[in-house]
Amino acid sequence: MDFKLAESSTLNIMAEQTLSIFYYIVLFALYCFLGWVLEAIYRSVTQRKLVNAGFLHGPFLPIYGLAAFLVIFLQHVFQNWHFAPRFVLCGLAITAIEYMAGFLTEKIFKMTLWNYSECRFNLHGYVCLQFSLLWTLLALVFAIFVHPEVLSQVALLSDSFVKTAAVIFMFYFWVDFTFSVMTLAAFRRSVAYLYEQYFNLSSIEIHDNLKSFQRLLSAFPHLNKYVFQSINQRIKLRLNSFLKPLKEKIILSMAGRTPLEKEYHDAVEDILRHEEFLKLKDFFHHNSSIYDHVLSVAYLSYRICKYCKLDFRSAARGAVLHDFFLYDWRNHDEPDLPDRKFHGFAHPSIALTNARKYFSLNEIEEDIIKKHMWPLTIVPPKYKESYIVSFADKYLSSKEFLDEYKKRIAKHKIKPKGKNR
Repeated sequence: MDFKLAESSTLNIMAEQTLSIFYYIVLFALYCFLGWVLEAIYRSVTQRKLVNAGFLHGPFLPIYGLAAFLVIFLQHVFQNWHFAPRFVLCGLAITAIEYMAGFLTEKIFKMTLWNYSECRFNLHGYVCLQFSLLWTLLALVFAIFVHPEVLSQVALLSDSFVKTAAVIFMFYFWVDFTFSVMTLAAFRRSVAYLYEQYFNLSSIEIHDNLKSFQRLLSAFPHLNKYVFQSINQRIKLRLNSFLKPLKEKIILSMAGRTPLEKEYHDAVEDILRHEEFLKLKDFFHHNSSIYDHVLSVAYLSYRICKYCKLDFRSAARGAVLHDFFLYDWRNHDEPDLPDRKFHGFAHPSIALTNARKYFSLNEIEEDIIKKHMWPLTIVPPKYKESYIVSFADKYLSSKEFLDEYKKRIAKHKIKPKGKNR
């Protein structure tokens, strides 16, 4: 079906039959459902598990229904325009809907459900060029292939059936929307509770607290960063006075000195002597070897967990093994290894496989290795020790990056001696 034929078919149906408001409610429900199917497929493929996408609990995404009706409206109002500028206009209009939805959600709920800040040509993180082009393409497919067929089938339905279906959908939509808003508000309260009571809660309580919102976290992975930032901020506040004097001891450890705590050395000694683990000295990571990096993370994690009366032995062992991947993630040609783009997602599983191969691990150690990249990995950690290692890894990685950056800046500032130019 070409575009002019599809448009003519749609206009004929609307002209021949005066459709009641109930027919348009049914159309809206169908387009919300089709949008949910599209989004669920995308989320499930990218996250490699079945995901119930969207804000509502049920299989409907209202933003897709609104976008569909906007496309229909614009195609009718500007039907005398050439189809190319019309679809550019549709893409811009859908982008505007997405921007307003992101903006209002952040202002009302004080949370960001999605963020395109890492994409090029984004606007305040709410929209980006890549997805705007995709919306334009979808608008084209929708107007030519989807809407004419759906409208022709819906127009054949009896008035009584359509009225019943529309009323049921409106009632369901109101109930689902109300409960979904309540769920999001409860999620905010839960994160605030975790922030206040983090060190008073057990690892199981923290895990169960977040597990109750797993559907929401899967539907909007960016919310994991919201939780991560809240918990990290709490850890930083608790350990602020503790970290400063600890830096000197970390530096001593990285320089090859024997750590002050014998129990730390006893906990990781078998790993540090293993010939496979020693290969990490040959691979560069941040501005040091992977070996040096994991030792500094392990020692900091050990000290924090000891200070917080947690399982410091498991924290030290899990931290030592958290980057146990034996390749240069920046430059390698091994076919079975992830490229640079997917290294952050894939290397925890690779490290865990290597660790299981050569060492005996308990549940905490496995959880540390598997989830140390959270919130990049969707499922949150199960144990406090895992949160601590994740915090220590990012804290020291940032410190290593800043130290290297300062060195480079200092080199540029040093002018070579010689004649003035």
